[in-house]
Amino acid sequence: MKKMRILLLGAGGVGTYFCGRLANGGAEVAVVARSDYEVASRSGYRIHSIAGDFEFHPAAVLKSASEYEGIPDYVIVATKVLPDLDLHELLRDAVRSRESTIVLIQNGIDIEREVAAAFPENELLSTIAYIGVSRPAPGEVLHQGAGNLKMGVYPAGISEKARRLADAFGDGGVKCELCEDIRYVRWYKLLWNLPFNPVSVLAGRVDTHRMTVDPGLEKLCRELMDEVILVANACGVALTQQGAEETMEFTRQFPAYKSSMLQDFEAGRPLEVEAILGNPVRLAHQYGIPVPRMEVCYALLKSVNSQKQQEAEK
Repeated sequence: MKKMRILLLGAGGVGTYFCGRLANGGAEVAVVARSDYEVASRSGYRIHSIAGDFEFHPAAVLKSASEYEGIPDYVIVATKVLPDLDLHELLRDAVRSRESTIVLIQNGIDIEREVAAAFPENELLSTIAYIGVSRPAPGEVLHQGAGNLKMGVYPAGISEKARRLADAFGDGGVKCELCEDIRYVRWYKLLWNLPFNPVSVLAGRVDTHRMTVDPGLEKLCRELMDEVILVANACGVALTQQGAEETMEFTRQFPAYKSSMLQDFEAGRPLEVEAILGNPVRLAHQYGIPVPRMEVCYALLKSVNSQKQQEAEK
């Protein structure tokens, strides 16, 4: 049986970790790298993991998808969801055949629609990562917590291609749960993303431990979860208070961890404001749902993000 061929777009901590595991399981993985290109092309990636350290030597390290030779079975997108990211442009050189399956391992709500419209003949797998991971240095990844995936066909269902990729992740030591209703899973993940990512930045660069033990911050995170539940319910997604309790307990048990948004903030990178906060706020307005805490966090985070980017450009 021929090797599964994978092309990774977005060689950050999340994409590098999971694709490194795929390579360990026997897949042929090529990587489009930017900031880590020189290091990765010379010596690959070193992953320091709670599940066991390993090295990831891609089959090819590329500067752009146009350099990829042949047709990949799966094109994995693990980039941040930012306003200036044109996914159609990013995928155009990578998706050359209807046989390639597009896999989005990204945060946020309502992020799949434009990709599905731009590539209607290609199967689209929406994937949610549960992982604590960072990049302490070029060519290095630090994996501190969790490390599993949930995946399903967009907008719904489970396919043979999804099963094949989930099995490949399993061969590499990653639990990948297939989900019939991936839309519900995305909203469930927002119960974590929407409170803990923005609050970690707005509260003065605090980690997950601080947000769960500080009474005021924990109360704010819980109230933001309540607003997520209201908006999800209005959209026909049956989130419950039990899900909020599970999310808070999961975070309490998690090692003290800087959220991905806080890592981006400290590194001077743009923040995923719209995918995590902007889209839910707009849906709340559409359905007439009051979300005052969400609106305040959205306004503050937009300002913080804009100010940070202006400073970085000076």
